[in-house]
Amino acid sequence: MNRTSIVRTPYYGAVSTAAAPERPRAACADEDPELFFPIGDSGPALIQEEEAKAVCRRCPLMESCLQGALERGEAAGVWGGLSEKERRSLKRRAARNRAA
Repeated sequence: MNRTSIVRTPYYGAVSTAAAPERPRAACADEDPELFFPIGDSGPALIQEEEAKAVCRRCPLMESCLQGALERGEAAGVWGGLSEKERRSLKRRAARNRAA
């Protein structure tokens, strides 16, 4: 008998473990979520942001995480290795390229 369970992830909603048994695990899964939401934009917040980005850089899901954040319009936090400001800049650049 095969057992199937449903796992809730913050990025992908409900995922059946039977459908994706080899799915890589997000590097942030074992981190404190607060790490990815620094308060402020100087001093300790910048250090915290860099620590969050370091977690992202070692994650096998970094690109899909960033894509999901862009699609959902995530306004806060570090997602897919980019800060709030970096994601806004990326969106502006993409909009300019589409308009050109």
